[in-house]
Amino acid sequence: MKLISGLVRPSKVDAVRQGLGGIHICALTVIESKDYSPQAHEDTVWMGHRYRGCASPKMDIRFVVHDEDVDEAVDLIMRLAWTGQPGDGCVCVTPVEHRYDICTGRRDVS
Repeated sequence: MKLISGLVRPSKVDAVRQGLGGIHICALTVIESKDYSPQAHEDTVWMGHRYRGCASPKMDIRFVVHDEDVDEAVDLIMRLAWTGQPGDGCVCVTPVEHRYDICTGRRDVS
């Protein structure tokens, strides 16, 4: 299993979430975050706040998939989150040794 974390623009999170509906994932976590990058970003206004310089608002979409679904999930995020402008975000893939269900205590639940 792999943990996929996609850091995307807030305006792209719904498209990515809907697109991931076709892939077998048990749960999806979306976290508000700020992207710090040395590249120069323009001023951004999001939810009434102006962000200036290197930090820009992003949404971190995280989920666990089976190894055979990784390429499809990464391709989907890359395609649906793309605008062609600097600051589109990134996708990270991390190995997951085990997954436990807290309620039942079962291991490798999916």
